[in-house]
Amino acid sequence: MALHDLGYRHWEGRHQGIWRRRWTIAANGLKAAVSNRWMRYVLTGAWSIALVQASILFCIGQLLVADSLVLRWSDNLDPLLRTFVGGLTLWLEQHPEISVRTAQNLVFYGFNQVYLTFGLLAVTLAIPHLITRDLSSNAVIIYASKAVNRLDYLAGKLGILLGLLTLTWLGPMLAAWVLGNLLAPDWHFFWHARVPLLNTLLFVGGGMLFLSLLGLAASAISAKEKAAVGFWLLLWLVGNALTPAEFHRQAWLQHLSFHHNLEQIAEAVYQPKSELERARDNIPVLGDIVRRMAHRQLRDWQPPRTRPAALALGILAVGSAAFLLRRTRTE
Repeated sequence: MALHDLGYRHWEGRHQGIWRRRWTIAANGLKAAVSNRWMRYVLTGAWSIALVQASILFCIGQLLVADSLVLRWSDNLDPLLRTFVGGLTLWLEQHPEISVRTAQNLVFYGFNQVYLTFGLLAVTLAIPHLITRDLSSNAVIIYASKAVNRLDYLAGKLGILLGLLTLTWLGPMLAAWVLGNLLAPDWHFFWHARVPLLNTLLFVGGGMLFLSLLGLAASAISAKEKAAVGFWLLLWLVGNALTPAEFHRQAWLQHLSFHHNLEQIAEAVYQPKSELERARDNIPVLGDIVRRMAHRQLRDWQPPRTRPAALALGILAVGSAAFLLRRTRTE
C-alpha cells in the first residue's frame, strides 16, 4: 500500500470567489496601517470632527424647538446676531425644503475641506504599507506564484486606501449626516437633506478613488519608504504652494495642484455660491443681513474652473493607473 493516496479526490471544501483573495490583501494591509499610532490619532481626529459637525446640524434643528437651549442662548447675543438667529428660525419654519438643504449643503461643503486633510494624512501614513515594501522584498513575484494576478493585487491594494479614506472621510461625514438628522425635531429633515447627502456621495466617492490611485502610484515610485513618502508630500505640499492669489493671472499653474483641483470640483458639486444667493433671495428677514454680510464675497467669488480641474485630475488618474500596471509587472 502506498504511503500517499495519489488518486483523484473531489474537492469538498467551500469555494471562495476571486474577491476573497482581494479582500485578504486589503484586510491585511488595512490592519497593518491602522496599527500605526499616528494613524489612530488621525482616525480619532476625523471622528471628533464628525461629532462637531453633527452638533452643528443638531443646533440648526433646535432652532425649530420653541424653548430650546439654542434659542435661549441666542437672547444673550447682540441685536444683529439675535436678528440673524430669529430670521434663520423663521426661514426653517416656513421653507424647510429650502432652508434645510441650503444650511446642510453649506455645512458639508465647509467640513469637506477638513476631512480631506485627514484623508491625505491617512494616505501619507499608509504609503509604506502599500507597494513600497513589496518592491523592496520582491513580494509581487510571490503574489504571482500564488495565482494572484496583477488585477487581484492592485484591487487588494486599492482596497486598503479606499478603506482608510472611508474611515477618515466618507464614514465620518455619513455618520454626521445620520446623527444630525436623527436628532432633528422632524423626520422630514432626512428627506430635505437628501441633496447634501447625494453631493457628498458624488464628490467624496470620486475623490476617494482618485486619491487611492494617486497614493498607490506614489507608493510604487520607489522601493525605499522615505522616497515614496517624500514623493507623495511633494505632490501634495509643493502643489499647494502654486495656489495663492499671485498665481491667478496664470491659472494653469494652479491646476498642477491636485488639492486645488479637488476644491474646484467640490465647489462645482456643492455650489456654495448658489446656496448663499438662494438664502439671500428667499428669506425676507434674513435676506438683508446676508446681503450685507456676503455681498462683497459673493460679488468677488469666482466660478469654479471645473473642466480644467477635471481634465488635470483625469490625466493624473490615468497616468497613475498606467504607471501601476508597469511597476507591478512580473518578468
